[in-house]
Amino acid sequence: GMAQRMDAEVMALAESQSALCGIFANPKRVLILWSLAEQEKAVTAIAQTIDASLQNTSQHLSLMKGAGILESRRDGQTIYYHIADDFQRGRCRLLLDVLQESPI
Repeated sequence: GMAQRMDAEVMALAESQSALCGIFANPKRVLILWSLAEQEKAVTAIAQTIDASLQNTSQHLSLMKGAGILESRRDGQTIYYHIADDFQRGRCRLLLDVLQESPI
């Protein structure tokens, strides 16, 4: 009945929340988020900020983009990433709120 459907919805929500927060089990991905908190950045600039190779950074970025955390735009040869609006408004806001105490 109704209760079971509600449980399934709650379970699905818990699973998506868990998957989202699982992305941030990797500290480099948290650093990426923080580095983009103020403004968008080019992939090379992000790689420098998080002290990772371009290839490694690109892997993190595409995973985060696939999860709807980041969005990108191309300007000539350069690809810029920024935090997705939906994520800015979402529940992992706490990850960004920490920044007010410890800006990077």
